Amino acid sequence: MIIFKEPKDVTLEQILNYKEEFVLNNEIIHGAANMTALSIPEWVKFVENTKYKETVTPGFVTAHTFFALDDNKIVGIINARHELNDYLLNFGGHIGYSVRKSERRKGYAKRMLNYTSEFLFSLGLQKILITCDKNNIASKRTIESCGGILENEVVEESRTTLRYWIYKK
Repeated sequence: MIIFKEPKDVTLEQILNYKEEFVLNNEIIHGAANMTALSIPEWVKFVENTKYKETVTPGFVTAHTFFALDDNKIVGIINARHELNDYLLNFGGHIGYSVRKSERRKGYAKRMLNYTSEFLFSLGLQKILITCDKNNIASKRTIESCGGILENEVVEESRTTLRYWIYKK
């Protein structure tokens, strides 16, 4: 059964194990800003500070980060942004997430996106922006299966980003 925990509530070893799988596969950990740049204890402090306007790092927006765990193993990470800046409005959206390579195609992304949408709606948001690369077919399908409605495509250099909205029911 999948459960959701904040980074401060999981072990450093669990986080390191999750991070290492992405590093070994040369993948970006979407939803985990600064995880590869900081030590794990520093990163946990960074995401804890990001929850509050008074302590959020300049250039970042307030957000909550959650790990999705199954059988005590981190299978994914989600960053739920409370607000959007100009960059996030065009390219990043309210939610950033990733599922570790060994756990993909098991339905985790859909459960993570549904959980995070409900969390953001509980903060008072009426609609949530979520984006993905046009070439990321799995993420596109996940977003659409969770009720995402395509608004448009934004092109930046050689990258095309799909922008979807999920509305509170």
